[in-house]
Amino acid sequence: MLPPPDFDHPDVGAFEQGTPGSRWALGRYLVGRAIGESVSRALTVFALLVVALTALVWWLGPHWLAGVIGVFALTVLLLRSLLGAVLRRVTGAGYFGAAEGRMRRLVAETRGDIRTELRRIGVPSRMWTLPLLVWRLARRARRAETLQRLRGFDAERVVSRSRLDEVHMIVRQLRPPDHR
Repeated sequence: MLPPPDFDHPDVGAFEQGTPGSRWALGRYLVGRAIGESVSRALTVFALLVVALTALVWWLGPHWLAGVIGVFALTVLLLRSLLGAVLRRVTGAGYFGAAEGRMRRLVAETRGDIRTELRRIGVPSRMWTLPLLVWRLARRARRAETLQRLRGFDAERVVSRSRLDEVHMIVRQLRPPDHR
């Protein structure tokens, strides 16, 4: 005779949420978003410093030099917006389309956890070193190694379990039913 079931402590095995494709899309989105925010912040701070230098030169030095430095500051801001567009494209942010706002809300509290996970897999993870991750991906010599490490990114360590299921449901809704 079998023992009665224990409803207080059900026996469940390991459960991996989402499909391999949805886990890959989520990891790519999270890493890309962390890189994008870090690069954007770093370039904004740099542009503000250059603007302050422009004002100082305008006040103390030749106006033509201040104009040249000001054009450089505008170039940095243009570069910031261009990199943002490229990173959105590379990370698949467009993949989420109308659900982008909902995805941002669901993963808004994961910045520190994303950096912790990036440290675990051995890639640059600090706010000021995340641009080095972009540099590693841009260089052929380090790209394969960096991509191999990024494949080890575990989104389940970053997004709380209570939100992970909803995130995977969003990703699954965006895929046609025949692509599992």
